[in-house]
Amino acid sequence: MRCYPFLLLVLVCFGCAETTTKAQTKTTENASRKQQSLPDCEWCGAMDAPESLSWSTTIAPEEEPGAPLILTGTVYWQDGKTPAENVLIYAYHTNAKGIYPKRGDETGNGQRHGYLRAWVRTNAEGKYRFETIRPEAYPSRSEPAHVHMTVAHDSFPEYWLNGTQFKGDPLLPETLPALTERDGGFTSTIMLTKDSEGNWRGDRDIVLPFSYD
Repeated sequence: MRCYPFLLLVLVCFGCAETTTKAQTKTTENASRKQQSLPDCEWCGAMDAPESLSWSTTIAPEEEPGAPLILTGTVYWQDGKTPAENVLIYAYHTNAKGIYPKRGDETGNGQRHGYLRAWVRTNAEGKYRFETIRPEAYPSRSEPAHVHMTVAHDSFPEYWLNGTQFKGDPLLPETLPALTERDGGFTSTIMLTKDSEGNWRGDRDIVLPFSYD
């Protein structure tokens, strides 16, 4: 009779250990499934775009801390003159702390890029517009602050561009490197100015390395 309490304690402990092991296994399996659902490319995002898109959209919600930024531009076909209509532009960036913030319910590459991301389709004049906040550099200060951008169209697959950077950023090199194809025909480092309402504004025009037949 004196052994019963001890045996009961052993059985209870064994049950707790088994429950903990099952919970840990389930957590690991869920994390593994989530990791497996990530797209192969770390930078892409066109596949996550909603069906209905405008040429202008808002990335950062109204309550998002940070200085307001309005990024606009015109996209041209390879000749540098013909406006490129219906080009899908995907943009994402860090928050005012230099991180890609997540709410926990992100899908697709939102699991990497966070919720500060959005899509537009250029209008008949090739124009686009993003309203958001000015991003901050990574906490490591390894790169200047930037907005990631990709372009896609029915006639070509998603194509990444060098991130949009801002003149005056102390992390920029003294001399900017020569233009490459990934700059999109113009420098990817743009000048920002403040309007009367306190918004930072900047233009980035893009020349696609593709022709449209």
